[in-house]
Amino acid sequence: MPIMLPLAASLVTLLAEPSGGMDLALIQKWTDAKIIKYHAVGVHNGRESVVFGDYEGKADVIDRVTVEFTWDKTKGKMVGPVTVIDSTSTLTNLKSDGTNCGPPQLKGAYEQFQMVSQQQISPDQVQLTGTRTFPPAMVSNYPGGCSMRAIPGGKEEALLWVTGISPEALGMPIMPGSPVAISADRKSFAIKAAGNWVWTYTPTLVQ
Repeated sequence: MPIMLPLAASLVTLLAEPSGGMDLALIQKWTDAKIIKYHAVGVHNGRESVVFGDYEGKADVIDRVTVEFTWDKTKGKMVGPVTVIDSTSTLTNLKSDGTNCGPPQLKGAYEQFQMVSQQQISPDQVQLTGTRTFPPAMVSNYPGGCSMRAIPGGKEEALLWVTGISPEALGMPIMPGSPVAISADRKSFAIKAAGNWVWTYTPTLVQ
């Protein structure tokens, strides 16, 4: 199931009308910036089906993908190599949700997103292609009973998109409920994406 990070040329347009709490100097800093180095961390944190097919078996899944790239703000494009580090998924609270049966037994590792390849599909966007991996498992025969049976594992394609973004929003008012969550120290901002992913961008001024 594709997982998409929303595209944006500038995060400022996502915010409400400016009120108090603006940092004009910071806005000017990023307005004048030409080259920006980005450290972007996508974190998945949600309850997911971890067995392949229409069976009862869910867990709380945390996964992480770290992407580093250089953004040429004047040209509106990424320049140079894009580095991707893919972490291993961790599972907790494994249960057969919606039943009175015991939890499934996973016979291998589940991966929410396992990196396969990357491709720059436009000047300002990189597509990360990966797989969601389900291990073979033992699951209950619910609703016919709680005896266990073996099922095969499987894979699904998973996609993430990472986009170059202008960071002027770091100087905008910090407002609860905003589509852009600005950190208290104004050094990073976070955006919610589909599929229980949240991306946090930390820019560093290069030029």
